Amino acid sequence: MYNYRKRFFYPIHVERPDPVFAKRLLEHYGGKEGELTQITQYLDHQSKITNRFVRELFGLVIAEELAHLEILSTLIHKLEGETIQFANKQGEPWKLNYIVQGTAPLNLLKADIELEIRSRGVYEKSLGMTKDPGVRKIIHFLAHREGVHQNLFIRSRKYMAEGASNDKYSQIIYDYKMSLQVLE
Repeated sequence: MYNYRKRFFYPIHVERPDPVFAKRLLEHYGGKEGELTQITQYLDHQSKITNRFVRELFGLVIAEELAHLEILSTLIHKLEGETIQFANKQGEPWKLNYIVQGTAPLNLLKADIELEIRSRGVYEKSLGMTKDPGVRKIIHFLAHREGVHQNLFIRSRKYMAEGASNDKYSQIIYDYKMSLQVLE
């Protein structure tokens, strides 16, 4: 289900080391609203959703969030930050209670939408903490992709609540894949 490509979703260019900002990026890596939390939560939620299209969407988003984790680890390394750890910027280890668990599909999707909103907000806050144009482009890209995921989850939740046809769900999968075309 998951594919590995040698190249990154987005090129990683850094003008100069910035270990302080690299430490800030740990929040995106292993913090409460970070990529590890998203991956773990979406894996859990995917297993509890019966709609095959929404399950596929989760799989696609999980694969992309794994790519985001890889981008962040490389970026942290290039900024000469500390060894990657599954912890936030304060050094507190990642916790399983960061993820929202449950069984009601609409509630799970609501939690996923909220997580994407919070994650995007953390990325946007980080934009103001670096002047490096290459790093800013990467952070902007990651924030934008969280917004794409948020909108797809919103539509999925709406269609699920309405009992929509498979055609509507198929369009979500198509739209997700088309959103990646600009990355090729």
